[in-house]
Amino acid sequence: MSAVDQKINFSPGSKNWIAKFFELLEEGVFEIDADLIEQEESNLTHFISHQTGLIYGTAKSFIFSNKFSKKHFNTDEQLQLLLFETLLFTYFRKHSQTFSKIQFIEDALEFYKDYEGLSPRELIEMNFHKSPFGKLELILKSRVGVKSSPLGSNFWLNHLSNAFIFIDIILFRSFLQNKVNTFSRCNMRYTASVFNGLIYTAFMDGVLEDNEKKILQHFLASATLNKSLKDIYKERISSGISLQILKEEHVNDALLGQITFEYAHFLLQSTHLVSPIEKKKLKTLGAVLELNEEQMLQSEEMCLAFISQNGPEEIEIYKQSVATSFAFKETSNRWLRIIGRNKERLILEIKESKELMELLQKSTKEELNKEEKEQVKLQFYDILKSMPSLALFLLPGGTLLLPIVMKLVPELVPSAFKTNELEKTNQKDEL
Repeated sequence: MSAVDQKINFSPGSKNWIAKFFELLEEGVFEIDADLIEQEESNLTHFISHQTGLIYGTAKSFIFSNKFSKKHFNTDEQLQLLLFETLLFTYFRKHSQTFSKIQFIEDALEFYKDYEGLSPRELIEMNFHKSPFGKLELILKSRVGVKSSPLGSNFWLNHLSNAFIFIDIILFRSFLQNKVNTFSRCNMRYTASVFNGLIYTAFMDGVLEDNEKKILQHFLASATLNKSLKDIYKERISSGISLQILKEEHVNDALLGQITFEYAHFLLQSTHLVSPIEKKKLKTLGAVLELNEEQMLQSEEMCLAFISQNGPEEIEIYKQSVATSFAFKETSNRWLRIIGRNKERLILEIKESKELMELLQKSTKEELNKEEKEQVKLQFYDILKSMPSLALFLLPGGTLLLPIVMKLVPELVPSAFKTNELEKTNQKDEL
């Protein structure tokens, strides 16, 4: 147990935990990384949400409060905290110079004001709550949970809670632009757009496998849809969806399109080996989602990286059969090949960066000062931002995992940066 865990009683499932979060922040127990917030990178929210696992509905890490051990929180508590931090991160990106925690809470409540997912008991509790912090806690608790599940097993629930949780972030980011498009006003359209893409993907080979059906049923259980729409999607899960309907109901949002494409890859990669026909139809799906070749490749690499980094022992769906275990191995091998191709590009980018090369050369003769080491880190960061499969090695806070870079390009990373060096295993593990 860490020193932080021993001294502080904090649980994102207990009452007043949001107020406690801000209290700990003000006491300096953890801090908001200003450098991260101020990065001029349009895809930063996307990358951060992959690194933390929010896109896939699972909390692999947090953005600000990683000093707390995840093992002390249950799955829903972890996801509540991660959703809250990502909303906060999104708000900071818009209001970093004029941030007010009270205004943030008020804006978050305004965003969720027409949210219809609260149970009758939660609605009564909401009406009696005087604290805006408490009201937001109730909403977040409701958002991360799945109210009911048509599944006959814990096949998917062991891995995810709400499979659509990232839509909150997409919509909140849009809401902060104009304060018009609240959660419920847009949620059903956005959810339907993603769902259509998943159903189209599941039927790409003409056969809906049991594992694919269970995944679609979990997405249906996660969706905040009215009864008539849920009935429509129950039928679509059984019969599939035409390309025409997919086009007609598509929501034109760049980030939503990319995540839909990643979900499609995840659905296929996590259940079986992808066939040539499915690969061809994935490109058709990408075109409907208005993605270019680069965006499709980026989405594929992000999905493969997530699967490969987490492994079958952490992703429940890979434990179901020998076939999916084999699929995981093939996915890992494909991702390693992608990294191998990027290795050559990374080497070229580094060599073409005059300032970075000068610093690396200097470090072979003398110790770099703090500012110079920070400059090296930022230079690496700028280079990796254009390489999705490598950019995932950036932790929240913008800290580069230098040991990974060492393994990729050991000849370019001198001894001054060889801290916590990765041990070499066998030739099979080398990239």
